[in-house]
Formats: sequence, C-alpha cells, structure tokens
Amino acid sequence: MSEEKIYFQDKDHRILIINDSVFDTKLIDPRSVDLIITSPPYNVDIEYNTHDDTISYPEYKKFSKKWMAQCYEWLKDDGRFCLNIPLDKNKGGHQSVGADLTQIAQEVGFKYHTTIVWNEGNISKRTAWGSWQSASAPHVISPVELIIVLYKSEWKKTSGSKISDIEKQDFLDCTNGLWKFNGEKKKRIGHPAPFPVELPRRCMKLFSFKDDIVLDPFLGSGTTLVASYVNDRKGIGIDIDAHYCQIALNRLKKETTLDSEGYIEPRPLSKKEASKKYLLTQSDLVLQHFKDYPRQQMTYRDVRDWIKEEVAKGCFKDIKAYEKIMRTLVKEKQIKRLPDGRFVYK
Repeated sequence: MSEEKIYFQDKDHRILIINDSVFDTKLIDPRSVDLIITSPPYNVDIEYNTHDDTISYPEYKKFSKKWMAQCYEWLKDDGRFCLNIPLDKNKGGHQSVGADLTQIAQEVGFKYHTTIVWNEGNISKRTAWGSWQSASAPHVISPVELIIVLYKSEWKKTSGSKISDIEKQDFLDCTNGLWKFNGEKKKRIGHPAPFPVELPRRCMKLFSFKDDIVLDPFLGSGTTLVASYVNDRKGIGIDIDAHYCQIALNRLKKETTLDSEGYIEPRPLSKKEASKKYLLTQSDLVLQHFKDYPRQQMTYRDVRDWIKEEVAKGCFKDIKAYEKIMRTLVKEKQIKRLPDGRFVYK
C-alpha cells in the first residue's frame, strides 16, 4: 500500500483517510467494500477549496457516472450503496437531480432497492419564493433530501461477520422511509457542506454488519468515519483536499476515542498544503490574500491576476466567483471598499 497518499491510518486499521482523487487512488482493492455512504458535490455553487461546483449539468452527470463506476468496482457483490442527494435543484436551472442520478447509477450497473426521504426541517429560513403570492412564476422548495439505496449484484448480504447490532426501536425507525432529523451546521464543523452523523449511523446499522468496511469517496468533514468508528465498522474516506482530511481527523480525535487509543500521525503537509492549511472555503482564500497584504489596495483585476498565478502553480482550482466573494466580504465587514472602487483589508 502506497504511503504517499495515506493521510492517516490508525494502528488497528479501523480508519483510513486517503488524500487523493476518487478517480486516481489505487489504495482500495476491487470487491473489498461492504457499504458505500456518501453525499457527493451537488453542483450548486458551494465554495469548496479544490472542487469546481459550478460545471454544466451535462458535465455534472458525466462526472457522477465516472465516480459511480469506480465505486461499483470497489463494492463486494453483496455490497450496498447509500447515495445522499437532493430531490431536485433550481440553482442554475431546474433539474431533477434525484431521478437523473438514480438512472445514472443503474446505467453503471447498480440495482435499485429503495429511496429514503430525509426531512431536514430547514424550510422556515428560505427566501427563494419566486413570484411572491402570484401564479406568475412561483418556486416550490422541498425541505427534503433523498438517500437512494442501491446494491451491486445480490441484495441478501451473506459476507461479513453476520453480526447485526440494531435495536428494535432503531430498526423500526430506520425502516420507516421518512427520516426526520436536523441537518448539520457548517460553522460547527468548518466545512461548506456537512451532513449529520445520524445519517450514516442509520445507514450502517440497517445495511451493514459489525466490522464491515464502509467507504465514503467524498470524505469532506469526516462524518461517515466518525459514525463508522463509533459503531464498530471499519471506515475508509477519500478526499482530494488535504485540509478536509485534516478536518476529518480532528473530528475523529474530538468525537471518538481514537485519540486515547493511539494512532499513527498523519503525513506532513507539503509547503503548498501548509500554506493554506486552515483555509476552508474559496472565501477564506480570498480573505487570506487581503490579510497577507493588509495595506495594499486591490481592484477586481488585481485579485483575478493573483488567482491566475495561484492556479498556474497548482495551489488551488480557479475561483470564478471572486467578484461576488469580494462583495460579500465587504458586506460582512471583513474588507473595505474604497470610494474609487478598490478594496483593502480593514
């Protein structure tokens, strides 16, 4: 096993964090994974460090088919796949995301089992009404997400320890196709798109045995690994961004007993990674640039030129919404806009 891409692995081999692309990693054997639980990028302009969340919808579907095909190879023949995705989206055009990604998964080879509807209960704060109190062009926003449950070849699970650890009431709650629990707060986790531990916990309890291998190909803030460790599963997480790998490791040390049981230190960050170790979003990257040059007055073009230079060096992917980010930073009083239109750190 190549150690170069291993960000962290505990001594008991219960947790493995891989800092690599889901398309490139060679650290997972074919037909070795029991359960995949993931919430992939939604393509709704979330400001990740390295992933472009604003590609066209046809490109998004091609991207989805490619990573699902990789996951299909990693699953055992009786492996399951829990895919957390939105029902639909209207940002950048109305699209039936749930239906489209379910179809793509079946094209890859997955077989459909069921759909769980997760009610996050967050509709009260929405403002995207469309035409207010008018039939002209109203927007219907659903306060739910989907968990599409698929499998590879056989639904009946025959591999693994065959030890189930789900209690009676938990089983009744989990087999009810409408799940009701709150979503996760971005600020608490430090990641732009986290989901709550309750989601992977339920999936693990219902669809896997103890000591099964659970994979999240889009690790993000590490929620799936926290749930796998606490619930006696072996967890593998993949993320191309080293900073999110560090967030996941910090959560494991804080929310589980991993720290007290001993662990192998994560590999040292490269100079490029260390330079932005604590930068969590594209907004953070832009703000940090102003902090690095606190007295320098910058125009939109100055920031754009800096972004081009950093992209050319491979420090991060293009920040297309930099003008919007700068205006938001002004509103938040993080930076100041001068009368002549230039910007400066306050």
